[in-house]
Amino acid sequence: MNDFANAKVLHTLPWNSAYITSLALIGNDQARGQREGFRGSAYITSLAFIGNDRVAASSKNGDILIWNLAVPAGKTPDPVRRLVGHTNEINRILVTPDGRTLISVSNDHTVKYWDATSDQGEPGSVVLNDGFLPKGQTEKVDTKTPPPPPIEVKLIVQKPLRDLTNHTEWVMDLAQTPDGKTLVTGDDQGVIIVWDLPAGKERRRWQATQWIASLGISPDGRTVAASQHTPFIRYTNGLEIHLPQFHLWDVESGQSKLDLGKVLGKDFPKDAMSAVVYSPDGKWLAAALRKVNADAKIQGKILLIDPATGNKVRELAGHLLATNDLALHPDGRHLFSCGRDQMIKIWNLDDGKLVREFGKSVERGVWIGAISISPDGRLLAAADRAGQVVIYSLTA
Repeated sequence: MNDFANAKVLHTLPWNSAYITSLALIGNDQARGQREGFRGSAYITSLAFIGNDRVAASSKNGDILIWNLAVPAGKTPDPVRRLVGHTNEINRILVTPDGRTLISVSNDHTVKYWDATSDQGEPGSVVLNDGFLPKGQTEKVDTKTPPPPPIEVKLIVQKPLRDLTNHTEWVMDLAQTPDGKTLVTGDDQGVIIVWDLPAGKERRRWQATQWIASLGISPDGRTVAASQHTPFIRYTNGLEIHLPQFHLWDVESGQSKLDLGKVLGKDFPKDAMSAVVYSPDGKWLAAALRKVNADAKIQGKILLIDPATGNKVRELAGHLLATNDLALHPDGRHLFSCGRDQMIKIWNLDDGKLVREFGKSVERGVWIGAISISPDGRLLAAADRAGQVVIYSLTA
């Protein structure tokens, strides 16, 4: 059984490193930084590996950067490509199983396909470490450790291969089947669209009742798990509160086949799920809770659910404040999670026990908002809201 005891930091990849000025290994090899002034313009929203030696990161400002991790020992990788075309925040990216296509969804209402194998593009550049407060601003900045200087990196600028414009509102999440044949996307009007992924053609759509927060699709492509919520309190003749919902939808009929919120009862959160992941055999799905209630010390629980019945199979303690993202290891036996407590945790799915955790849990700090694991299971990428990606080796 892999206990990931030899996991260690390989690289730190700055982008808009507003919080991070220096890195050190503290405790269990967790990369930690010093807090500085934060402008908050380009934090990283999602990560995806392209093969085993490249990683892509999307940002709040609508850009995607790609790093080639195959560099000589001791050298920090620079981004080699910048994917441009989105005009608003990118919410999630994924890479198809064959590693040839990257797909992104955004608040600009589009789903975009990118050629992940292309060697074409135009010369361009990107400025790293540009997230610090300009001189003259009065917000407090810790000057004990001076911020790193901005770095201009030359790279190739690439445009999208295809734009899908079937959504008319913010597209919040996407998921694909393991065979790369089916894609599902959901938006903040509650519209769920199932696509023929290779063709980029809409196969079916249906209307949910609330914003789509997160999506998962069963390995056979027959069921979509969708967490829904209304992020605003609406006043209509008094106070009207829309509680979150969590449904399993039949892809062929577009009908709800199971209301997981009702089945879970008291285990169902008062907020949306931040991530939903199916197991490779489709026999369970993992759902990350943003919070349970304001008084709970551990608010970001992780539920393992039997999709046949909707019953809770197991509960993982999760993270302080919230669990932000989930990633299933290729061995199918370990689930990785990250949270607002600056922690990364590895769970054994056979018994639900915590195998390893990186970092020291804190109530306030730089959230780790996104994680991704390479297809061969040897590398982990983790991104914080300060605009930095940390690459871990999960093997000796």
